[in-house]
Amino acid sequence: MSCAPNRHAGRELQFSRLMQQAQFHPNTRPLAQIIASWHSGIGVLPKRLGLSREAFSELQRSHFGLARAWRHELYNSRERLDERLDDLRDELLRLLLQHARDPSPSVRWIAELVATACQGSNHLWEDLGVWDRSTLSQLLSYNFPTLAALNTRDMKWKKFLFKQLCEAEGIYICRAPSCDQCTDFDDCFGPE
Repeated sequence: MSCAPNRHAGRELQFSRLMQQAQFHPNTRPLAQIIASWHSGIGVLPKRLGLSREAFSELQRSHFGLARAWRHELYNSRERLDERLDDLRDELLRLLLQHARDPSPSVRWIAELVATACQGSNHLWEDLGVWDRSTLSQLLSYNFPTLAALNTRDMKWKKFLFKQLCEAEGIYICRAPSCDQCTDFDDCFGPE
């Protein structure tokens, strides 16, 4: 994904500001990356990261000690992503929450952000706004440990999540008897 250098500089500045006020929690650093990317117009997350006004304010208070919610809204920030994909987002949210490490609001917010970002067309880490795939892997492993543990072959995360949904419904699109024999192996397991 190529972004103008000033977007990345703006993202890093916003990240630094957020981290100066950060509360200790394993989700705080990735959330700071997500918010900084979103604020800089990077990724696909819509207005308030796709969260309700209340959830967005609580996320900022809980993780960054912000008494007042982040007031800046991107002018091009959509209210939501394609509403035709709402059912799919809801299915992904259910899948993630079934594997949640605990019922805390922070884990719920991460589930909502990941499910929303899956509606984008790039790699999940790019659409979500974290800065690399390893951060996404750590985020998913921490918040959804039993689900992440199923990705034993390091499949690309968005493909893996959709594959989990298909398998839960008994839908097997791939005609190859195993991933090793599939002609699309590199698309699912290659480097990002």
